[in-house]
Amino acid sequence: MTSAKLAIRNVKKSLRDFTIYFLTLTFGVCVFYIFNSLESQEAMMDISNNQAAIFQQLMRVIGGVSVFVSVILGFLILYANRFLIRRRKKEFGIYMTLGMEKGAISRILMVETVFVGLLSLATGLATGILLSQAMSVLTAKLMDVPISRFHFVFSPDAFGKTIIYFAIIFLFVLIFNTIIVSREKLIDLIYASKKNEWYKTPPLAVSVLTFAAAACCLAFGYWKGLSSDISELLGGALLPLIAALCIVGTFLFFFSLSGFFMNLVQRNKRVYLKDLNMFVLRQIGSKINTAYVSITIVCLVLFISICTLSTGMGMSTSISKELKESTPFDASVVASVKTDDDGDAVGEYPGFDFAAAFDEDRGAGGIDAFAKDYLAVRFYDSGTTIPLNVVEGNQVNLIDANVQFMKLSDYNDILKLRGIDPIELDSGEYAVNFAVSNRGFKAAMEEYMKNADVIKLRKTELQTNPDNLYRYTLNVVENQDYNVCVIVDDPLVKGLPAARDILSVNYPGEASTYDTALGEAVSALKPGKDIKLSALTATEVGERSNSATVIVSYLAIYLGVIFLITAAAVLAIGQLSEISDNASRYGLLRKIGTDEKMIHKSILKQNLIYFGVPMLLGVVHATVGITVINRLISAFDKGDIAQTSLFVAVVLLIVYGGYFIATYQSSKGILDRESALMRAE
Repeated sequence: MTSAKLAIRNVKKSLRDFTIYFLTLTFGVCVFYIFNSLESQEAMMDISNNQAAIFQQLMRVIGGVSVFVSVILGFLILYANRFLIRRRKKEFGIYMTLGMEKGAISRILMVETVFVGLLSLATGLATGILLSQAMSVLTAKLMDVPISRFHFVFSPDAFGKTIIYFAIIFLFVLIFNTIIVSREKLIDLIYASKKNEWYKTPPLAVSVLTFAAAACCLAFGYWKGLSSDISELLGGALLPLIAALCIVGTFLFFFSLSGFFMNLVQRNKRVYLKDLNMFVLRQIGSKINTAYVSITIVCLVLFISICTLSTGMGMSTSISKELKESTPFDASVVASVKTDDDGDAVGEYPGFDFAAAFDEDRGAGGIDAFAKDYLAVRFYDSGTTIPLNVVEGNQVNLIDANVQFMKLSDYNDILKLRGIDPIELDSGEYAVNFAVSNRGFKAAMEEYMKNADVIKLRKTELQTNPDNLYRYTLNVVENQDYNVCVIVDDPLVKGLPAARDILSVNYPGEASTYDTALGEAVSALKPGKDIKLSALTATEVGERSNSATVIVSYLAIYLGVIFLITAAAVLAIGQLSEISDNASRYGLLRKIGTDEKMIHKSILKQNLIYFGVPMLLGVVHATVGITVINRLISAFDKGDIAQTSLFVAVVLLIVYGGYFIATYQSSKGILDRESALMRAE
């Protein structure tokens, strides 16, 4: 039999026994192609220049991240390949006994690697090309653009990049296989199936001390992350220190787990001697003690996956929610005083009458040329500020927020245009509108309203209460307005200087048509030398916001899925290899009278422990990490990512649980086949 035929036969056998390995490789190729082919989907959509720039920016980011992803997938392939070789050591020993040189065995492995690579690439690329068509729909939805002409999309760049990256990965696999085979001795190969990897339970004292050190590292890292101020986390070396503590703590935890856990369970004879628990614990202890480095990496990858998905999806949800709130109208035009390069006003703002200005310039058709509904309101300068005690971590910062007054009638007109019920004020009362999503500022304003200052206008003292705090966005904005708007009865603003005038409009039709008409009409106005006009449309805000939404969402999905699949696949492949290596031991259990039900139950326990422990510690890490990230995000007005964490956790459990079930079923299949062979003999 030629080396090629022998290699192909071996691959077919491995494909049957290690389906998870091949599926994971195929999925990696598929995901890699899909995300690197996003640029080609642009041809199917009606996009603006800004949205085209989003695609370019996204592809630059995806291109950089793909290098990192290829490294992760390379680790996965090398790790899985190591177990495949280990499982077949006896087979290689037989080849050498029959006179085959190590070089010939290396050539067999080379053919196998090439065959596996071609199979994975072909299947993954075919699947990726098909699924990338559906990805166009998701892209269009995230960017809020229509698909003008749906057609089959193929990306030569993504196709070539995928082949090149995975060819490099499999080249490393070839080198790895050659080195492994060249170092093996014949006697070790022949008796490989008769022994586990080297395993010695560390002394109890060493295990306890190591476990205590792990607990201290993790507890101190958690405490510093949860208790430190945001300024401390963002500056200096605190975050790297916390990360290092968690990495070291995780490593020490798994390094000590087999000895510590084994000694702990052995003291409980009722548990240790029940069913096949003694056998199960010895198998798990052996596995963890020889693979604690890889299990540590799996746990950290799970932590990164959970945090990545939670952060990305949470930010996308928050950005979408903020976008809806920041664009209550189709467009707004703001008239204010001009400022110099330092941001200081160049003069006094005299006020601007939008209705009169458009009536004077009928060349562009006036307001009716672009507005179905419109409303012009004025804000008045108070010359005062409100002190807000904003809590950031353990620090309290005093912020003086500018106060602008507004007529009650104008405020209610805005609410009416938004479809919101108007508010009412009692005599001698004022209300406050403060539409800031930052949790620190929101809490500070709520605290201020409990004992708000008395305001004196036109010899009238005005008071308020916490129920008079409102959070409505009053015009189209791109960034949050930190001005405090105080609403008072109309006569009380008489004599106050104007601060700004805002015209908000709703179009009679599609925004793409009337955005241009608005821009032309505003450009034709002549506001005066000290007045500047700035128009902002919901379309512009949406396009800029979608840039962040699309990039964050895709990176979250890309990295989160790759990390999750990698972690689950590593555990699955390791457990299947362990079951295969120890099939003879399960045969001995059958010979001494152990029934199949008890054996299957022992396999289930092993899988539960092997999959469950890294996941549980990863979830604990992620809970702390998400809490810290949420504080950082909230400080930058990016919402609350914790609201999506439960959903992300469910998704992760479904994917991780799917690998667990597949591993359990495959493990039973391996042992059932071995049992059938023994009965046949």
